[in-house]
Amino acid sequence: MLETRLPRIARIFHSVTVASLVMLPLLLIVGIGSNTALPVNVNGYADLSDGAWPVSVWLGLFVGLIPFVFSMFALNAMRRLFGLYRSGDPLDPKAAPLIKAIGFNLLVAAVLGVVLTPIQTGLMSMSNPAGERSISAEISSSDIGFILVAGLMMLIGWSMNEASKIAAENREFV
Repeated sequence: MLETRLPRIARIFHSVTVASLVMLPLLLIVGIGSNTALPVNVNGYADLSDGAWPVSVWLGLFVGLIPFVFSMFALNAMRRLFGLYRSGDPLDPKAAPLIKAIGFNLLVAAVLGVVLTPIQTGLMSMSNPAGERSISAEISSSDIGFILVAGLMMLIGWSMNEASKIAAENREFV
């Protein structure tokens, strides 16, 4: 096997993904528990002056966590991919499905992030008095870029699948 930087870099990214898989859920739990650093700005939508969170706020938080779950699936697939790459074989047949899974989960997370924002903001402000409720919808250049990168990852996964088949055929000839 050719000596490359792939195993060394893969080890670094594997460690980063493992740390992320542990830290992100912990930070989310701490954020919800302390009413700060939440994935959404609860205070901007719901009246929390009495300290109790209405059911609609909890539902809004739950809706906001759906894209997070798919991001965690993508992160776990990245962890597995970097684990494969530590061996130094970029054309391992197991890599292509992982790359496709990363792309798919990122695409779902990106699309759901855009689609669920109006539902989430509506739920978060539902307990407010009439006239103070709101629904917001947005799509940013970051969202579009995220969707395009996710599609690119899926395409690379499909391409890697073909490349690994060709590499396997070439190994059989030798």
